[in-house]
Amino acid sequence: MYLVRRGRTHGTRVKYAHALGLFAVWGASRPPGSVKPDEIDRYLALWRDRFLARHDREPSRATYRGQIAALRAFYGWLELFDLLRDGEGVVAPNPMLRIVAPQPEQRANDWLQPAEDEALLKADGTQRECLTVWLLRWTGLRVGEATGLRLRDIDLTPGRESVIIRQSKTAAGRRSVAIVPELLPRIEACLEQLERDGLNRPDGPLLATRSGAPMRNSYVWRLVKRMAFRAGVRVLPCTCASTRCRTHGPGCPRTKSGENLSNVSPHTLRRTFGSDLLNRGLRLEVVSKLLGHASTSITERAYAELLDETVRRELFDVLAR
Repeated sequence: MYLVRRGRTHGTRVKYAHALGLFAVWGASRPPGSVKPDEIDRYLALWRDRFLARHDREPSRATYRGQIAALRAFYGWLELFDLLRDGEGVVAPNPMLRIVAPQPEQRANDWLQPAEDEALLKADGTQRECLTVWLLRWTGLRVGEATGLRLRDIDLTPGRESVIIRQSKTAAGRRSVAIVPELLPRIEACLEQLERDGLNRPDGPLLATRSGAPMRNSYVWRLVKRMAFRAGVRVLPCTCASTRCRTHGPGCPRTKSGENLSNVSPHTLRRTFGSDLLNRGLRLEVVSKLLGHASTSITERAYAELLDETVRRELFDVLAR
């Protein structure tokens, strides 16, 4: 419940539980408060070696940071409730305060170029598929935020049309995002269809399967990749050299589940939303608020990539003054 109150998502809690399970096995015979920072450092080195032996590769910085975050959360809980004590019952210092996590890896901004953006939005698909792509593209929602939307979170009051994000990975993520004119007809059509199907209950999901159940995050990922594949956007070629029609080997991007038909992902659409707004001249602070970032530095680092035409236009605008 501690992690729930801290606003950690289900996925994060599952990862923390796995990480702490490994740590508990390692230190089963000792009170947590008796473990020193250098011992935790050695444990992390041991975890890294086991990861390397199991996966035949180094853990990513994000995976390593996840291990440290889990341990920090655990020791923070012990400290908060006065449970951080050594073998003699004496209050012990928090050893995680001395453990430094590696800096996060900054991935290249994979936002869609205008021609790719247009092609994807014009791709053929069912109403459900098209709404999913358009919703992610025109709101910048994270996948978990989109699948967590319920019909009661859609406000269609004239002049105040918006989606309300109540479930997010951070406190800053709980926000309201205006429904732009391009998206509004898609949402209205979806709501009408849900009403015809008898699935328009307030607690029902906006992104629903045929049975009315909420879409899973993994399903949304595959859906976006299928739509991008149909649009011919960043398509991944067959890697198994299959000669049989519609049959591909394990690991090939063209397998039936279509888990990796394209390099486009839901996060590509989120970054396209943010970058497009910046290129149109919207202030960084506003874009940061719309994306649910905790600070503008996150937005600036990950999204502030301007088109050459934008740089050229702003340069000449300044000179013209």
